[in-house]
Amino acid sequence: MSPSGSSTARPPSTSPSSIPAASAQDGAGPRPEGHEPDDRRRTIMRRLSAIVLALALGLGGTAAWAQQKNLTWTAGQIGGGWYAQAGGFVELVRSQDASFNIKVVPGAGIQNMSKLQAGETEIAWGLPPFIAASYNGQDPYTDKHSDMRLVMNGLGFVHIQWCVPADYPDKSIREIFEKKGRTTIGTTPPGGSDEWVMRKVFEFYKTTYNDVRSRGGKVILVSYTDLTTQYRDRNMDILFANLAVPGAAIQEASLGRKMRILPMDDDLIKFMEAHGLSRGVIPRGSYKDVVNNDVDIPTIAMANAIVANAKVSEPAVYEFTKILLKNVGAVRKVHPAFKDFDPKDAVRLANVPLHPGAAKAYKEAGLLN
Repeated sequence: MSPSGSSTARPPSTSPSSIPAASAQDGAGPRPEGHEPDDRRRTIMRRLSAIVLALALGLGGTAAWAQQKNLTWTAGQIGGGWYAQAGGFVELVRSQDASFNIKVVPGAGIQNMSKLQAGETEIAWGLPPFIAASYNGQDPYTDKHSDMRLVMNGLGFVHIQWCVPADYPDKSIREIFEKKGRTTIGTTPPGGSDEWVMRKVFEFYKTTYNDVRSRGGKVILVSYTDLTTQYRDRNMDILFANLAVPGAAIQEASLGRKMRILPMDDDLIKFMEAHGLSRGVIPRGSYKDVVNNDVDIPTIAMANAIVANAKVSEPAVYEFTKILLKNVGAVRKVHPAFKDFDPKDAVRLANVPLHPGAAKAYKEAGLLN
């Protein structure tokens, strides 16, 4: 207000920060402070809105991609090879891409396929005979697991290992069944490959669990950790395991009680081959405290494979597979069973389709046409 009480306009400030930028459209020169044209205000607001929207979309996309990398990996029994091996792979993947968040949970060779189909896990360890059987709805599965997709095959092998004390009187599997004596045998619970294969061995020798029990024996179905304890404490004489060689449970059990691993006879191996399993050997030198460690021991084997649900995002499986393919040397060091891993063996498994993300990674690596 002026001394006379009348209102007077102030001259515009001459500081550089307060001088509006002139344009051909202004025409009338600088305007009083606080009276910017409406169209300029609208332009500024539109630009701010666009920036906010872009940030929101960017952050939303980042969050969605991070969510796709939150995966559950169903492995094997705690104390078994699969559980530790999955942990090793997770460390490898995260060392290359820290945005992956993969949780390893216990599982078992047969039930893993059903959990995958039900959407209870995104990825899982599997064995080719059971992966193919689940996809086709064959024994031991009743329904087709149509969402089964292969990620990587050929990651070493697991071997059936029929373990007895070094001083055990019977020197062959056949002798144990033919004598029909009192036997205490243990393996992991139903739902895993170990127990399924053991039942097939019993079937071949025309014996049942109830036959063993009727003769005063026991069939013990517990975790690898408990099997090791039972064997070392002499509560169990036969430890039946399907593990990568060397198996940690076998190493620990034999450390406390010297062990012999019994070979499979050829007729038993052929019977198991008819059920989709493969002929193999436990290589000599695999175990320090196994007394027949100086020879190869005939048995049956199955390859290790990683599978995924078809609904897991293609980018996540692509990145996961690409990391493993680019770090083959590190993959081979995760476990001695993987030392001969060849990516050329990774891309096929019977008629089970590849996950699109894995297929993309294999094509880029020149492993798939």
